[in-house]
Amino acid sequence: MSPAKPSSTIPIQPPGAHLPQDPRPGGSSLHRPGKEMTHAYVELLGRSNFSFLQGASHPEEMTDQAIRLGYAGLSLCDRNGLYGIVRGYNTVQSPSFFEASPVAQSSFKYLVGAEMHLVEGPVISLIPQTKEGYRNLCRLVTLSKQGTLKTHCHLSLQQVLAHHQDLYAFYLPAWHKDVLDQLQSVFRERLFLPVLRDSTWESHFHWLAAANLERESGAQLVATLRPLMHIPTRKPLLDVLTCILHHTTLREAKTKLLQNSERYLKPVAEVAHLWRDRTDLIERTVRIAGGVEFCLSQLRYRYPRTQLPAQMTISQRLSQLVREGLLRRFETQVFEEVPEKVRTQADYELKLIQDLEYEDYFLTLLEICEFARSQKILFQGRGSAANSVVCFALGLTAVDPSQFELLFERFISRERREPPDIDVDFEHERREEVIQHIYEKYGLNKAAMVCTVIRYRSRMAFREAAKVFGVKLNIVNEMIKLMGRDGISRLVTNPEVSRKSGLNVSEWEYLLALAQELKGFPRHLGIHSGGFLISEDPIEEIVPVERATMDKRYVIQWNKDDVNTLGLMKVDVLALGMLTALSQTLKLLKKHGGEDWDISKFPPNDEATYEMIGRADTIGVFQIESRAQMQTLPRMKPKNFYDLVVEVALIRPGPLQGGMVHPYLRRRKGEEKVQYPHPDLEPILKRTLGVPIFQEQVMKVCVVAAGFSAGEADELRRIMSSGWVKQGLMQNVRERILAGLKKHGITDEYAEQVYRTIEGFSSYGFPESHAASFALLTYASCYLKRHQPAAFTCALLNSQPMGFYPPRILIADAQRHGVGIRELSVQTSNYDYTLEAEPLKPGAWAIRVGFCSLAGVAKSHLQEIETVRERGGSFLSLRDFIRRTSLSKSTLVKLAASGALSCFSENARDLIWHLESIQLDQNSFLWGVTYDRTL
Repeated sequence: MSPAKPSSTIPIQPPGAHLPQDPRPGGSSLHRPGKEMTHAYVELLGRSNFSFLQGASHPEEMTDQAIRLGYAGLSLCDRNGLYGIVRGYNTVQSPSFFEASPVAQSSFKYLVGAEMHLVEGPVISLIPQTKEGYRNLCRLVTLSKQGTLKTHCHLSLQQVLAHHQDLYAFYLPAWHKDVLDQLQSVFRERLFLPVLRDSTWESHFHWLAAANLERESGAQLVATLRPLMHIPTRKPLLDVLTCILHHTTLREAKTKLLQNSERYLKPVAEVAHLWRDRTDLIERTVRIAGGVEFCLSQLRYRYPRTQLPAQMTISQRLSQLVREGLLRRFETQVFEEVPEKVRTQADYELKLIQDLEYEDYFLTLLEICEFARSQKILFQGRGSAANSVVCFALGLTAVDPSQFELLFERFISRERREPPDIDVDFEHERREEVIQHIYEKYGLNKAAMVCTVIRYRSRMAFREAAKVFGVKLNIVNEMIKLMGRDGISRLVTNPEVSRKSGLNVSEWEYLLALAQELKGFPRHLGIHSGGFLISEDPIEEIVPVERATMDKRYVIQWNKDDVNTLGLMKVDVLALGMLTALSQTLKLLKKHGGEDWDISKFPPNDEATYEMIGRADTIGVFQIESRAQMQTLPRMKPKNFYDLVVEVALIRPGPLQGGMVHPYLRRRKGEEKVQYPHPDLEPILKRTLGVPIFQEQVMKVCVVAAGFSAGEADELRRIMSSGWVKQGLMQNVRERILAGLKKHGITDEYAEQVYRTIEGFSSYGFPESHAASFALLTYASCYLKRHQPAAFTCALLNSQPMGFYPPRILIADAQRHGVGIRELSVQTSNYDYTLEAEPLKPGAWAIRVGFCSLAGVAKSHLQEIETVRERGGSFLSLRDFIRRTSLSKSTLVKLAASGALSCFSENARDLIWHLESIQLDQNSFLWGVTYDRTL
């Protein structure tokens, strides 16, 4: 679609030239006006990096810069979606306590929108006026994502016209008269033609065309900068993103790149100077924003309503279920026999849940878990939910909070008014059953998974930037190997690398700077590991929904942080391989021993189990099987469950980077005196010998000793777990922490340790409740390994891939523990590993290797062997085996090489030789003349 051309009678001059009617008074916008009257201005067509390679600033940066420049408002209209709008909203509503210079924003108006690219060619930005308009926008975005490939958009003009209510429409150039007429007939006074002045010929022609349409059709014009970045210095990065988008280099991109760096958020005075001949177009931006009543805070989310017994409220139903659950947990029929501490805590939690109207959340999650229980799918809740007696009573978690000093407010807080967040792990091989149950029960329009934003990390950022600069791929790969854990900084200090790149010094430094700047930018959307948004109302009225790459998956355009910001409740349906292994172990014990084993009934302090843990005999168990953990176990020698909780959380980036591991171990062995940096910290750190190990401890230290408020400590927790942090924000955090600790009389050395611990937690750190949940599975796996090594190892082998160790290591470890291993055989092996009785050891079991251990053969072919054998009995000869299974020659050879055909010939080499000489036909086979018929 070509831009409208100016009349031939109008003299065309270079964009910098001054004409009486020049749309760019004074030439380039780099001109700095003097004393001129400024105007209120709202940027209506901002774009962030959530336009994916077509925007060069984070939504937070765009919003923050608009506020700092004194804009009356800003609308983020990213391409074909609402991916980044919540991030900008959060910047306006919740400025960080740790900002170096917070700015006033009480009068700032934050708008949301989307730039939709229609199949007919037009580009129309839509901004909702009301909540109903926002629903229509979400429907349109959802429609555009149906029936098309991921990242693509398929939306027609007629669909836009059918959902126009309460939407402002901005028809972007170039314009077509017929499209304009259709839009005007429907949108009427809600339709505008945006015009910009960025010192390019294109904008000059568009202005002249817009002026003609204004005169001839009564079109309403409105001023815009159409910013792609918040500051002009992002232009080089924008060029890199453009090259990545078009799969080209900077040398070859040519006209694909912007001509200048004018598309950024300019000071209001400069905008007023640009449009000093048409100030009405600036004033119109403010009037348009004034007509917008919608704000994201108006979104009201309703959790699915639970069917209740007659004459019972939802609060009464939840209280009844909690009471029944506590009776089961404490194995009594008299409620007064439940510990008073537990009853009191349950009453407190139920009252808070009722006040915050969260009952439906717990009952919905309970229904999902009841489905899993009915299907005998093993599950366990973890995370902050392990702080809750209600979750414990309902069977959502397995940790008794009364046995720990856990804080329920870490889970639900009246002050934060955040929705609860419960992570439930299911068997990884059966989680799909749970997911499909949710879709079937609530419907595709009321259940969708949360997205996750895949961002550029050091290696990918450098790889993409280097390709744009024309560095050869083999050189790029070599450089990435040199990066190691140091990232891009490793290349800065290595002059040898810059010479290999083929770039001069300045180009090389420029490349590294841009790659560093690219880190943290969104690359594409992925699907969350298990986060579900389930709603009473259609989800597409709250947030657009699109089809994920994975079959039978639907994903919303927001991630878990966005969902939390708006107070939407999600359910995390996660997968855990160890639950699969434990479930299969229990099934094997039931099948071969006739005994029902219950993980929750395992003896809590089994000496033999803890003795095995103390010897670091933990190959294959949960969480404490890594080399780092195994080196720690003989020094720590856990003796009880809380020791396991500490061990699970100890070998993590937080305690490791904070230098807390070795002091804790020395104090535990009595080699170092237990001491506290300040008496006020003793209640917080006493259980961990004066060393902060858990996330909650670090938060409490900041509140008690660094002068943080509860709100600041909670934001610090968010920053610690955030995938992207504003530039300079962590430095401000550091200064606040160090200054607060020093003021409280704590040494600089310990203050630095605390800060390093916080930095480590920003990568990965455990709250105590989370560690306690995992420690339960750790103990269960260790108990089974110690007392039922054959069944446990067999289950591990059938649950691969998982853990640190491949099957050969697990088998060798089982053999060291006296477990017999039986070779692969077509006469006795099944697809999975199985147990066989040891004839000379009553009650003992050996493991028969399964066909799943054979790589490079289709699963269906291997399962056919088992099926044929069950139907017709054992194979009488190799001829009988080949005839009945009809396997290919390549499969037969692999079976022979693995020893699976040794029942027909003990000499595998001869067997392979003979099999290679066989001529097989489509029906069964033809015998080769060299084949030994005795086989």
